[in-house]
Amino acid sequence: MTTTHSGQLRPAPLRELLDPIIRQQLNRLDIQPGQRVLEIGAGGGEVTADLARLVGPRGRVTAVDKDTTYLNPTGVVDVYQRDLNGDDLPGEPDSFDVVVARWLHGELPHPAEALEQMIARLRPGGWLVLADVTDTPPRVFWATDGDVWLIHTVMRRVYRTIAGLDGAGTWTADTLALLVVKGMPQVCTHASTETWTGAGPGCQLLANVVDDLRPVLTTPEVTDADLDRFVTLMADPNVLLGSYEGRAIHARKATE
Repeated sequence: MTTTHSGQLRPAPLRELLDPIIRQQLNRLDIQPGQRVLEIGAGGGEVTADLARLVGPRGRVTAVDKDTTYLNPTGVVDVYQRDLNGDDLPGEPDSFDVVVARWLHGELPHPAEALEQMIARLRPGGWLVLADVTDTPPRVFWATDGDVWLIHTVMRRVYRTIAGLDGAGTWTADTLALLVVKGMPQVCTHASTETWTGAGPGCQLLANVVDDLRPVLTTPEVTDADLDRFVTLMADPNVLLGSYEGRAIHARKATE
């Protein structure tokens, strides 16, 4: 897990939370050989590789990310560097069978406009898959009384740092209504959480994130010593907490 030169966290934690949810949705959609897929927020290319296998040599995957360092073009995969804060997405109208988009690290000034671009590039009958991490309060099921406050506070600060200063970690507050209005009558939402135990992979992920974000997480209210304590707690098998909630939305564009 790495940080940018500005000290901000790369979106790897979101990918680790969202990629399994995205893969579940792709299995539901039964992507066929020869289809064209637009992937937004492709990151390290793990899902991109899955998509390339699904569409096969006659298909096409257009992978888009603000940072394309870890994306490699192939005979099936095209790579485009785009920033949804202002750049247009690649592709012509009605040209993709499936559009897959993760919530990106940080805030989008106009998320509805980004969604409209995605919908416009879908062919009639095509599917849109959106994934994000919702703004749900952290849940601590088991820890000592003083540590419950600390875990809750640090998890909240981590979320707000990754998702944006206002905690806007979803595409829009009215995503479902927007999709219907924009010609996507078939809309389905799936949300999931896990129970994370200290010393397990979920808590280790949180500890790594806190270490990466330490310069921006440290405040008079949450000191460096507090963050040390949090990291120690994430290795304690007696700690039990709830993960962030991952959400996936899939919607089908009207055929007429």
